[in-house]
Amino acid sequence: MSQKGKVFLLVLLAVVLVGCNQKVEFRTDDAFVAAKKVFESNAKSTNNTVGGISFYKPPTMKVDKESTSQTIVLTKKSDSFYLTLNPNEKKNSRVYYDELLTDEPEQLIGSRTFTKDEAFGFVVVIQKSEKLVEIIAGVGGAKIATVTDEKNITRYVEKMMEITRSVQQENK
Repeated sequence: MSQKGKVFLLVLLAVVLVGCNQKVEFRTDDAFVAAKKVFESNAKSTNNTVGGISFYKPPTMKVDKESTSQTIVLTKKSDSFYLTLNPNEKKNSRVYYDELLTDEPEQLIGSRTFTKDEAFGFVVVIQKSEKLVEIIAGVGGAKIATVTDEKNITRYVEKMMEITRSVQQENK
């Protein structure tokens, strides 16, 4: 192979690799925009209750029978979503977010925070492997997390924010 051919191949490989990395970044930016839109909208009406916790469950998700009032497991196809609740925290709590970023995750792709009407929300995206990301979304004392293919980022962030935004606790 000629020298020009090798250089061309290296440049092409570099462009492909940069393009793949940007896809995650672009998807994450789109997800942050979607999360902000959901957070700033009115919360979805609750349609499910587990142990005194009422929340909106998207029709495409199922509640696992092992769910408790502090950890609700939702599934969609092969993905599991873990909704964790701290009944001592109000809608404006930053505890989950601050705890997550105390030691900034090594593979952090990005994070965003939102505030409205005395509520605090956030989204964090962490690279777990070449194609997998961990997505964490929360509002106050409710957070939901999943590990999924990077192509699901925007769609899942939107659903996850809908869920956490809707959480109603009997004592709050």
